[in-house]
Amino acid sequence: MCASVSSTWSAARGGDPLSQRRDRPTRAASPVGTVPRGPPPPNRLRRVDRWLAYEGRTVLRHAPRPVVVDLGYGAAAWTSRDLRDRLARVRPDVEVIGIEIDPVRVTAAQPYADATLSFRRGGFEVPLDGESPVIIRAFNVLRQYDHSEVTDAWQRMSSRLAPGGLLVEGTERIVFT
Repeated sequence: MCASVSSTWSAARGGDPLSQRRDRPTRAASPVGTVPRGPPPPNRLRRVDRWLAYEGRTVLRHAPRPVVVDLGYGAAAWTSRDLRDRLARVRPDVEVIGIEIDPVRVTAAQPYADATLSFRRGGFEVPLDGESPVIIRAFNVLRQYDHSEVTDAWQRMSSRLAPGGLLVEGTERIVFT
């Protein structure tokens, strides 16, 4: 089994989209996006999480309050939990917020919440009540969208990042041999 991964950093590493920030809404009228399909197995995103812990270590270590978003965590809360556990090795006080558009999934995740892991309803608007995450991981979310909608989603997510923040968006595709 091997995975093919594509990722985007802050809308393609071209200029710094964060330097052209717009006013940030604290809440959208309704979450922006659509419900993704089923749950991944536990540890499916472990390689991406380990990469994030390495590549994101500087931004995590220097953040006054290290808030990380797992956008579109899916039908199971373990992707957010696994992300928190891996990033906590770099920054023990990291707070991971799982954001999901489906209210049923948000309700189902609540028993797993604790002081460093929480869940809320939302989408690409990244509803954090005025806070800015240092990392947003949106994995296996945009694969269900038309290509013409992707740039807007990247811009929405990037506009919510803290200065120097990291957006990691991609789709993993499992190839069985």
